[in-house]
Amino acid sequence: MNKTTTILKTIIRIGIGVFFIASAILKLLSLDHFELYIYSFNLVGFTLSSFAARVIIAAEILVGILLIAKIKYKEAWWLTMLMLIGFSFLLIYVILFRDDSNCHCMGDLVEIKPSLSLIKNLVAIALMLFIRKEEDYRFKGRIAVLVGAFIAAIVPPFVLFPMDNIYNMFSKTDNLNYNETELNALMADSVMQGVSFDEGNYIVGVVSSGCEFCHTGCLKMSEIVDNNQLDTSRVVYLIWGDSTSICQFRAETKSESFRFIQISPIQAVHVVNGQFPTFLLMRDGEVQSTANLRHLTEKAVTTHLQ
Repeated sequence: MNKTTTILKTIIRIGIGVFFIASAILKLLSLDHFELYIYSFNLVGFTLSSFAARVIIAAEILVGILLIAKIKYKEAWWLTMLMLIGFSFLLIYVILFRDDSNCHCMGDLVEIKPSLSLIKNLVAIALMLFIRKEEDYRFKGRIAVLVGAFIAAIVPPFVLFPMDNIYNMFSKTDNLNYNETELNALMADSVMQGVSFDEGNYIVGVVSSGCEFCHTGCLKMSEIVDNNQLDTSRVVYLIWGDSTSICQFRAETKSESFRFIQISPIQAVHVVNGQFPTFLLMRDGEVQSTANLRHLTEKAVTTHLQ
């Protein structure tokens, strides 16, 4: 009986550890959306939301390795429980006050409803209580494994997937990366009839309805504008794609309150030299600067539109 219980506890411990690591990897694969999901709660700014997303991923990787290796088990057990309890309270809030179809617990590749995720957490809490009284493994090289666990937890989210602010320090882009001649020609085209950017500040996004990065960039713009209560009439999208995909794009990126103008793919490619998405920050009809997905920061948007 004792042997069976020991085997069962080992399976549970390793299973929970593997699950935490898998959860962290899936979040990394859709990190932009996980950042935006945290940012959508409007508790902190985008930079801190990005940092929080990476801390959560790092913590999941760390506790997963420590549980599997059974090193610093008591500390790992408490950290795991605190995370499960904290996530459970957040899920209860989401269930009661929001209408989220995906809690992003497993990233975007595996969508889980908040109610199902809450049940998962409660089961995990019960299993953690079952394996509470366990002792550390004592083996040669455990310190090296512990150090390796911290490195494995920190490097992926903070080094391999750096925050936009850090990335922008090392990745400078041409400040005016667009074709002025083609933009002027587009502005004179019949599709732009009645549209003017001559007075005030605007952000004009040139995007494609089938572009994953455009999807993320426009969702990012929507969250920034909403969280900072900016003027939605000052954001305009020049988009190419069929009508069905554009309607779906607007809904998925929460961009219904923005103005959309459908242009041809040839016009879009020529204006931004084929780089999607490109956001043109315009003042009184003149382009002041441009931004891609990474350079579209909360500070840049709020400073320009406020």
